[in-house]
Amino acid sequence: MIVKHSGNRPQAGIPEFAADMGGYQALHTSETMSESLRVILIGENPGDAPGIREMLEGCGREVELLYCERPEDGLPPVLEGGVGVVPLALDFPDGRGMGIFDRLREVAPDIPIIVLTAAGEEPAALRAMQHGAQDYLVKGKTDAELLCRAVRYAEERTRVELALRHSEAMYRRLVENLNEGVLAVDEAGLITFANPAMEEILGCRAESLIGSPVTGFFGTGSTGSATRNPFCWRTAQRQEFELDLLSDDGRSVHALVVTSPITDATGAFCGCLAGVLDITGRKRAEEALRQSEQKYRLVVESLSEGIWVIDRNACTSFVNPRMAEMLGYAPDEMIGRSIYAFLTPLSDATMRDRLNCRRDGAQEQYECEFVRKEGDRITALMIASPFSDDSGEFRGSIAGVMDITERKRAEEEIRIRNEQLMVLNQVVGVSATSLSLAELLEESLEKTLNLMGFHVGIVYMLDAERKRALLQHQSGLPQSCMARSRIIKVHHWPFNFIFIAGQPRYIERQPDLNSIEAGILQELEVSALACIPLIAESVVVGAVYVGSKTKETFSREEMALLEMVGKEIGSGILKGMLHKKLEAANREANLYLDIMTHDIKNAENVSNLYADLLIEMLEGEAALYARKIRSSVRRSAEILGNVTTIRRIHHDSPDVGPVDLDLVIREEVAAFPDVLIEFSVSHRRIWADDLLSEVFANLIRNAVKFGDPGIRIAIRVEEYDGESVLVSVEDTGPGIPDPMKESIFHRFERGWVGGYGDGLGLFIVRTLVERYGGTIRVEDRVEGRSDLGTAFRFTLREVLASGDDEDDEYPDGEECE
Repeated sequence: MIVKHSGNRPQAGIPEFAADMGGYQALHTSETMSESLRVILIGENPGDAPGIREMLEGCGREVELLYCERPEDGLPPVLEGGVGVVPLALDFPDGRGMGIFDRLREVAPDIPIIVLTAAGEEPAALRAMQHGAQDYLVKGKTDAELLCRAVRYAEERTRVELALRHSEAMYRRLVENLNEGVLAVDEAGLITFANPAMEEILGCRAESLIGSPVTGFFGTGSTGSATRNPFCWRTAQRQEFELDLLSDDGRSVHALVVTSPITDATGAFCGCLAGVLDITGRKRAEEALRQSEQKYRLVVESLSEGIWVIDRNACTSFVNPRMAEMLGYAPDEMIGRSIYAFLTPLSDATMRDRLNCRRDGAQEQYECEFVRKEGDRITALMIASPFSDDSGEFRGSIAGVMDITERKRAEEEIRIRNEQLMVLNQVVGVSATSLSLAELLEESLEKTLNLMGFHVGIVYMLDAERKRALLQHQSGLPQSCMARSRIIKVHHWPFNFIFIAGQPRYIERQPDLNSIEAGILQELEVSALACIPLIAESVVVGAVYVGSKTKETFSREEMALLEMVGKEIGSGILKGMLHKKLEAANREANLYLDIMTHDIKNAENVSNLYADLLIEMLEGEAALYARKIRSSVRRSAEILGNVTTIRRIHHDSPDVGPVDLDLVIREEVAAFPDVLIEFSVSHRRIWADDLLSEVFANLIRNAVKFGDPGIRIAIRVEEYDGESVLVSVEDTGPGIPDPMKESIFHRFERGWVGGYGDGLGLFIVRTLVERYGGTIRVEDRVEGRSDLGTAFRFTLREVLASGDDEDDEYPDGEECE
């Protein structure tokens, strides 16, 4: 059927079409369901009316017959409506019969008319048939059966014609309101119809399109030959292709075209009907997608979503191929089946609850577990929405479905890994903080049992002879086997597998389990037992047993975690063993050092006494050698003092507190009465401890040691940054060359050119200053002249006053010599 169109695109839409269809259905229902038949008989002999009534009653329906001798009397009841059929006589005087027929067709085209003719008037009857009469009957040759059949046929044909007109109206409105263009093309390739959407695509009105060759709108690259024109392919199959069209305003339109052949009654090809969809935007998007396909391929390939539509009874009405693929079915295999047929029992109950919510209009997102065709299961995320009819009644549901099985599996794996890490962190924490082996074993076992959900735990340690394993700690062990479990002979099977070979052993309840291991499970009242060796420095030192009363097997993850726990406990045991060895070695070293220091000091005192006697007894070169001996003895004593100081720095914890800086400096100055030392009191208290004096002692001693007999030393204390003070110790000695200024604070570095010593003094100074939170540096006393003396400058944190100012303790400008 070719639908013609004239004028602008109509404004009527789907609501008007629905109203027209409702009127048609009401009319159809009233005609078919009515039990009475209203007949208007026009122009017949009055004496024949009763006979016609009698014949009509043979139709099996109640008949209301209205006789109108004059034609003008028949028009009003016809216009009132409700008339089933109008028998009309054509034998009016002056040949007015056809005029009356034409008037009836004009005012009531939907009412069937049966013309009644006399013999010999068949031409007039045939003309009436050509102009819309449903049938004609010859007077005198009509019986009840013939009349009733004519009435029934007339009614039926009228209903069919009315349905046809409504059908045509329906398809006209559908075509005119489609967003997709519709073209009808004849066998010569000429356009015979175009809907408004097609006008928009080609940019010109339908009137100018009708009769134009369709190839005139083909764009560059499209063929225009009749043999290659896809609109003229003589095929009975539906064709789908893409085509470049050129609109009247010069726009290039890329269209998706679907053609269906139009054939005549003999099946001969008469043209085609084409749906034309403007996909220019889509093609541009596809081109952009193609250009970025390399970049986004992984993202696009990972996107997958199924679509599932069910009716109000939860029966499947549609699934897309992806949805069917998820469950291993073809789409046709799922259509008509209840969605519950694909769900696990638990998800079945969930789905019923969700569907009840969707009947109330709720849009929801939830997870369900489906059973695939092969029997395996997948977990899917569903985003479901209800849909309703025009009256708002729930008609079904549509859902987007994503397979999240792998994601759920990954989440479960992460959960397991997190649990494992938590257990390991707890055990590692116990291993790091335990003060004894007993605490380590007890805490580690309790953490493992609690975090992994086991019920029985035992820790064994091997004895010194490595022949027996002794119970160190237990939890949940039945009282009945307590005595038998205290000692294990490790060379007996299956214990040798654990304590000798150092391999984990998992005893699980199985039908073929040997009697010995079955007895172990029965004795411990567990259904599964893991025996994990504890290894320190590649040597088995013990084992940990954990058992469950509920599970009969261990998962691979649990086995791996238990073995890691065993390694951590073994590392903790090794750490404890090493710590004990270190403590013993430290005690032994301190003992040796104390003995050596004590004995060497005694020997130095004696040597120093003899050296003084020799100096008094000898003269000349011999006395010089005696003085050198005394100097060497004193240097040895100094080295021992430095070693003792270093031991205190590393061994004793800092006990930093407020210290009177002036008092410390005065005491050290007093220890060098023969040296000229300038010092002005500062009235400062700083944060330090009783080793602060070593800083000043080493700096003054080094200046004296490497300077001339007339060396001068100055000590100054200045404000630094509001929180610290800057202390300077300057001398007039030989100075320190620039290349050595960076290294003199390192251990065993000698400070002055040509000097000698152990190099520990300045190392101690730097260590103590940093211990008190300060910094130290060495500079030239006179900038740029390293030969004119050295200045050591260091900072110390000051104790800030929080109350009244303290009274001056020393007068300003005091000088000590």
